[in-house]
Amino acid sequence: MAMAQVFKSRGIRTPWHLRVLYISTFLLRTAFGALLLLLSAYVAGDEGLLKVAIIAVPYPLAEMLTANYFGMVSDRTGRKPIIVFGTTLAAITVALYALWDNTWYLAGLHGIHGIGAAATVAPAIAMIADHSDVCDRGRQMGWFDYSTFLGYIVGAVVGGFMVELVDPQLGFLVMAAMLAASATMLYTLVKKEKVAKAGEKYVSLDELRKVFKVREVRLVFPIWLIIATLLGIAITYLPIILLNEDVSGSMIGIMFAAAGVALGLLQPFWGKVSDIVGRIPVMAYGVFSIFGIVVMLLLFPDAAFYQDEEGFHFKLLGMIPLGIFGLGAGAFVPSALALMADSSDAKCYGATMGLYSFALGFGAFVAESIGLGIIVTTGTEDAPGWLLYFAAGLIFLAVALMIIFFLSTIIRKRFGKQKLVDDECSR
Repeated sequence: MAMAQVFKSRGIRTPWHLRVLYISTFLLRTAFGALLLLLSAYVAGDEGLLKVAIIAVPYPLAEMLTANYFGMVSDRTGRKPIIVFGTTLAAITVALYALWDNTWYLAGLHGIHGIGAAATVAPAIAMIADHSDVCDRGRQMGWFDYSTFLGYIVGAVVGGFMVELVDPQLGFLVMAAMLAASATMLYTLVKKEKVAKAGEKYVSLDELRKVFKVREVRLVFPIWLIIATLLGIAITYLPIILLNEDVSGSMIGIMFAAAGVALGLLQPFWGKVSDIVGRIPVMAYGVFSIFGIVVMLLLFPDAAFYQDEEGFHFKLLGMIPLGIFGLGAGAFVPSALALMADSSDAKCYGATMGLYSFALGFGAFVAESIGLGIIVTTGTEDAPGWLLYFAAGLIFLAVALMIIFFLSTIIRKRFGKQKLVDDECSR
């Protein structure tokens, strides 16, 4: 079969409200991407790295504690009202950042911001699971992830130039307006949904127990935690570390954009590949690609770039393998999201995808808490190196867990529900 025929959506079109969701997600993540640099610039200076660590920790903690609740509530009220609520709360919180640069004030607001994030992620992914065909689910999850990464890319570039051109307070207000536009778009353009559990009023831990009875969910969940922790390390500490190394805000934005392009460019492609060849092989490829990035940064950093008095310089020969690994690193998320949706009950999509949001919050909380401990213990000068060693240990563990997942599936000689989905989609 020709490659063009293989990757056709086979007559399946993306529903209108999912397209609106992807555009809204792009605006949401653009604002978040810019905030990473704006907050770093807002508190830069003496003890800037420590301040960023203190501010960062409440966000993932709040997201972790509330993610499953919002996912389960969305099973009863519909996805749209919860996403609009979370985006609106984030818009208000971001506007309030501009009032005061006190570290503890910003930390408290950042915790509220995390609640808003928790209310947007799980219901959004559950909405995709609700309305995507089982044979096209990986591609749709890829579009969601692509809109997320594209938003971070644009946000990093916008934030980098804002750091140099405008005051951070003005940047916060611009990002708040962008979040308000995202909420307005969802509210006006997405129609009322069919509610999965309209007759049920109360959330219950029994739903989470039911979700964890699914073998695929149990096995993929710890890998999610590790991937989220690595992401938390990168987005929390890299901007302030680079600023402390006298790298310009615009250069940081461009560097984040390049990494984001490499990571997010092929999200729909990898999702579609998982629709055809199966979720687990594509997930494994993504984990091994992330492993390649960390190992190269740890053992061969001079092969890709170096810094002197004139700034950063990149070596083409070393950047090529980094770029290849970066393209592969995007394979994990859409295939894993699709696997979770394939394996769970349609009435519990919100609870299932709440685990994804919980993993994001938990992973970032672990990254930022341990990062804070590393900074306090080793000092700001030695902390970047120790953070990289910490990341290396995590990705080695993720590779081991992925190998266990992959081999156990082969040994059992069955994929359960996943095998039925793969067989159906390959016809």
